[in-house]
Amino acid sequence: MSDDIEWIIPASVLRWLDESPRDRPVVILLRHSVRPCLAPDDAGYSLPLTEDGVRLATDLGRRLGDRLRTLHASPLLRCVQTAEAMRAGAGVNLTVTTDRLLGDPGVFVHDGHLAWRNWQSMGHEGVMSHLVSDDAALPGMASPAPAARFLVHHMLAHAGDRVGVHVFVTHDSLVTAAAARLFDEPLGRDAWPMYLEGALFWREGDALHAAYRDTRRVCLTGPLCGLDERDTIELARREVGAVLGHTCEARFFVAGGAFKSLLTGRAPRDLDLWAASSEDRALLVDTLTKRGARPLEARPFADAFEIADRVVEVPHHAAPGTLEERLARFDLALSAVGVEHQTGDRWRSLIHPLALESVARREVLLLKPLVNWRHALSTLARLRRYAEELRFTVPPEEEAEVWRVFDEQPREMQLGMLARFELASVGGYGVREEAECRLR
Repeated sequence: MSDDIEWIIPASVLRWLDESPRDRPVVILLRHSVRPCLAPDDAGYSLPLTEDGVRLATDLGRRLGDRLRTLHASPLLRCVQTAEAMRAGAGVNLTVTTDRLLGDPGVFVHDGHLAWRNWQSMGHEGVMSHLVSDDAALPGMASPAPAARFLVHHMLAHAGDRVGVHVFVTHDSLVTAAAARLFDEPLGRDAWPMYLEGALFWREGDALHAAYRDTRRVCLTGPLCGLDERDTIELARREVGAVLGHTCEARFFVAGGAFKSLLTGRAPRDLDLWAASSEDRALLVDTLTKRGARPLEARPFADAFEIADRVVEVPHHAAPGTLEERLARFDLALSAVGVEHQTGDRWRSLIHPLALESVARREVLLLKPLVNWRHALSTLARLRRYAEELRFTVPPEEEAEVWRVFDEQPREMQLGMLARFELASVGGYGVREEAECRLR
């Protein structure tokens, strides 16, 4: 890289920041600022910004000023430094939040060890060509289209309702692939972003607007992600790839509340991996251990581990052995969503129709009769938590069904139900207090 290059902020970024609406949240997926040249076969994990890189990022932050609302960055040094320089230039007191969907490994990589082989065999341009034009997932990587949609969904979710500009600092491959997939155009080498160039996204009603280089358009209307076969499988592949890799031989199910992430755009609270047999459970625990998972304090019904910024729970009991039977054990419709993993990176999705109805109605619904009626108080707490997280409502008849089950039990059983609730629940949502009133 020549020292004689006069680096400037790309004109397209300045144009779209100036023309983007100022009365709503706007997110920008931004390539980091100027770095030194990469050595051959070096991903440049530890490369810092150059002096020009710091200067340009500081200048961009200054131009944003108090429009800058949040800063997110790939964990790699040059991305964090870009965000920090923008913060200094804007003169705002913001935390730089690192986000592994932006890099290390990024939303398009699930299993870094397997994915690196693609770069070695295909080269960077070959991998990029695949990301912008092919539908299939390369080994260790995501299916590009749903991954790009989830990334934009994720950014908009973190922006929330806060008016202003929300910056997500990443790498050239993520900017190119996301823009190509949202614009539905196979962007070529000449469309890769320069340093500090990026794609902007914002909502106007149900319409998603996007701007990159010389193009601005409405990309789609309606949700970016949902509870369909492709999105559920891709979410499961991403989460499992992060904690187990894509070569685990165990047969297991990802089921329950993790799939709310497709509605919220935020990471799952935890990941439940339900083994199909005791042998599969042993394989799961062994794989987690070999990958360096840290054991956590035991849960009442599961072993828990921390790995890759995630909490993974492996329930003690392996039964039942089919995905259909597993989903039949849930009491919340939105929990009756699951994906089965089989050897060879093979997946199968199952979504209860009432889960789809729950999303369409924006209501948290029960699957009746309650199969886990002894844990009905915990079910009620989850009803209320889901409603809070998703901005849904809980129909009065759903809460009434829980209290009907509780009220019909003898007092000894009611006390037992309350004890189970206090043992297993996280956050009461007023349930314990209401139950105690009924016991008086």
